Amino acid sequence: MSANSQGKSQKPVSAKDRRDKAAAARAAQEAAEKRRDRMIKIVGGLGVLVVVGAIIGGAVWQSRSNSSANGSTVLPSPNPDAPLPKGVVNSGENAYAVPYGNAPATAPLLQVWEDFQCPACKSLEDANGQGIEELATSGKARLFWRPTAFLDPKLAVDNLKNKAPDSSHRAIAAWGCAIDAGKSAEYHDIAYKNQPAIEGTGYTSAALLDFGKQSGISGDAYTTFETCVNDGTYLGWAVNSLKAFNDAAVPGTPAGYLNGTEIQSDVLSDKAKLDELVAGATT
Repeated sequence: MSANSQGKSQKPVSAKDRRDKAAAARAAQEAAEKRRDRMIKIVGGLGVLVVVGAIIGGAVWQSRSNSSANGSTVLPSPNPDAPLPKGVVNSGENAYAVPYGNAPATAPLLQVWEDFQCPACKSLEDANGQGIEELATSGKARLFWRPTAFLDPKLAVDNLKNKAPDSSHRAIAAWGCAIDAGKSAEYHDIAYKNQPAIEGTGYTSAALLDFGKQSGISGDAYTTFETCVNDGTYLGWAVNSLKAFNDAAVPGTPAGYLNGTEIQSDVLSDKAKLDELVAGATT
């Protein structure tokens, strides 16, 4: 008995059948290759994601590590919704100003723009800082302190070298934390009193925190203040105030304005002259 007689009968294979069978085999092979290619892409993509994730994670870790090392944080972009310290003006042409004193709304408005790293600002504070504050506490003028950080770019290299980058921004933010603690004038005055003798040295985080203690912040209030400073809670306010400074085209610091009119520097720094100017002003 032949082999064919022991099993199913076999039809003769035609040329067409052979072509169809070959085509099916090629199709199956192509489908397998496509599946393999897709798998390679998926695996490769996962590998890229892992690598990118590692790079991003490393960058974030490095940023946080740098922040821990030098006390700074990445400066945010200007944002009108950024948190503000208690009492800071939140809108209008005087947005981001720090009101001080108890003068009535009808009193002349005295605005003083300052940068915590500005040597000339320290000179003003030494010469007539107390006189300016007395105008506000006596009710003779509404005092709006206007902080700015325009010196940070200029002093960036020196600040970084001294592990005190973005010192003007960070000093403003720390002042905001002190404002929340009810120590606005105290912190402001102590920061200028302790301004480094060499411009660009900047303020370390330890110094900014110590100014809080010198201002009389203690106990639970100091714990809150410390957290506020370390978290950079008011860096957004500092950034917004710098933008307001630039938008107003203020020529530099210190700069004083009485009811919107610029005050000559020799008048601003002289108690008798400034008192006389304020006395003759009307709102």
